[in-house]
Amino acid sequence: MKWIFSLCAALMVISFFPGKAWVIENQKEAAIASRIERYHYEATPTDHPTSPNEFIEMEFIDAAEATKYRSRIISSDSSEEISIQMDKNAQFISGTRRIAKGPDNPVQEEKIWTNRHAVVVERDRKGGAERKEYRLPPDRELAVGGSLLARLRFFPFDQGIKWHLFMVDFSGYSIGVTVHQEGIEKILVPAGEFECYRMVISVNIPLLKPEIIYWLSIQKPNFLVKHQGKRGPFTLSYTTSLVSIQ
Repeated sequence: MKWIFSLCAALMVISFFPGKAWVIENQKEAAIASRIERYHYEATPTDHPTSPNEFIEMEFIDAAEATKYRSRIISSDSSEEISIQMDKNAQFISGTRRIAKGPDNPVQEEKIWTNRHAVVVERDRKGGAERKEYRLPPDRELAVGGSLLARLRFFPFDQGIKWHLFMVDFSGYSIGVTVHQEGIEKILVPAGEFECYRMVISVNIPLLKPEIIYWLSIQKPNFLVKHQGKRGPFTLSYTTSLVSIQ
């Protein structure tokens, strides 16, 4: 059955995005990168049972001076492509998200970048671009989407430490979160069984305090094995499982 899912995802990618450009860019990056990691996931919505499952292709490209995160999220009615540029310590620099909802609809593009002590979000809107700017709290690091997964690889595991981060979503929202480790667990997913750090991200919303859980492999480079909760502070909730490593 896995090959069927992979074939469907590939066909949807061809329908929504210019595959040739993706291949050419990958070839250029492969020539200069010291390491490229590729992971495949399946995500099941947990709070909207009528929503379709999603299939995710995720890459981490570790080059000489920077780290790049790329992902494609494909469902039966939409696709999303994210590209995030970071420095060698996974500190966020800039990112772009492109969303397509069917071949007949225009692709929506959203951008985020840092500007001195601020972070800027720019989104396509009818009549022009919409822009928001947030001051970066001096006591919090910035994380945007997949940059969190890269940044967590630098977490001081097994030391009882908490991280306080400032997260910004491509939709233009921002919020503070707290990251801590809740032990070690063995997790079984379609890709196999892995010993994992259980990482809990508490979203700082008064009274509610929703949590997002990531299981990261103890095995380096601490890749994502499973996820439960929202993909970001303001998205739908999913259960995401690792299907294969390429």
